[in-house]
Amino acid sequence: MPELPEVEAARVLVHDYCKGKRIEQAVAADDTKVIEGVTPEELQNALQGRTIVDAHRKGKHLWLELDGDSPAVLFHLGMTGYMVVEGVPIVQYVNAKKRGEEWPPKYWKVVIETDCGVKLAFCDPRRFGKIRLQADPEHNEPISKLGFDPILSMPDLDTFSAMLRKQKRAVKPLLLDQSFSAGVGNWVADEILYQARIHPEQKATSLDEAQCSALHHQMQAVPQTAVEAGADSEKFPKTWLFHQKWGNGKKGPAPRLEGNKIEYKQVGGRTTAFVPALQKLTAQPAEKPKPAKKAADSGDAAGAAAPKQARKRAAPKAPKAQAAAAPEEDESEEEPEEEVKPKKKGKKSKAADGRDEGKKAALTKTRGKKS
Repeated sequence: MPELPEVEAARVLVHDYCKGKRIEQAVAADDTKVIEGVTPEELQNALQGRTIVDAHRKGKHLWLELDGDSPAVLFHLGMTGYMVVEGVPIVQYVNAKKRGEEWPPKYWKVVIETDCGVKLAFCDPRRFGKIRLQADPEHNEPISKLGFDPILSMPDLDTFSAMLRKQKRAVKPLLLDQSFSAGVGNWVADEILYQARIHPEQKATSLDEAQCSALHHQMQAVPQTAVEAGADSEKFPKTWLFHQKWGNGKKGPAPRLEGNKIEYKQVGGRTTAFVPALQKLTAQPAEKPKPAKKAADSGDAAGAAAPKQARKRAAPKAPKAQAAAAPEEDESEEEPEEEVKPKKKGKKSKAADGRDEGKKAALTKTRGKKS
């Protein structure tokens, strides 16, 4: 999923190619699951004839500032969303596949063309992204509820350490909490903790001074390094956990990093890669929330016989290959339900598909006239 580095790469793309350009044509797909709160026609009208003043980002949110009194266009890239400018190579992240040179590109949700001929599209194959119109995004939800951005607004070490001391949660799910640190997703969190040599289950409040300092440094260093590489994973440092964490798939040997075994476990509901030899628990791990006790479990009635002790059953043996296997890739990012198919409410109708085909044909025709 696009995390801070990938969303920043999208912002830079829009900034470099579209800032100061007037939108001559805007076409929005008939997809009310992605386009939220407004109709496609309203989105088109809000864009048409406006000048893109700038592109902004906080955490995983990106928005286009337009001139005049027009609201900003707010994007969340979801699981597979991306920005593309015609003729410019697409940033490839973990789950992205090579895409062709067709225009408009497959899975487009909104396409704009500027007065100087630059064509920009937002695409989203799995349709978990969002496009909204919003006035003053920084002071309204969801952006106003975000925590610090490690690139834009990292707190100083003393403030950061004080924030950690207030948290009894495990450090991995804390980093993934967007109200704590905006933009940090699964792979970035794993990399930060590996580079800081901190166990993902370590309770945040138990981190000592040296660990707080290491975490503070890597919270900035990892995202900044990825941003400077243009979110191109092939340019990430070869010493990063990122390159080895997916291993050789389920049938291959357990992956290793500098001779040390990489292990996987669920931490805060997320698949987590870490190196136990280097990331040691220096305190008791954070406790998992206990399920609420049922009323019937509060005690037996007076004089009731004690329940019979259940017979022990032999635990089933885990397959050897499966025990050492690494996940091929972790597609989940924010909520587990993002893995299920969209509900019927958000499903595109045949009529909407037909309208999109008509819009695509019009865009292709426009391209032919101007080329």
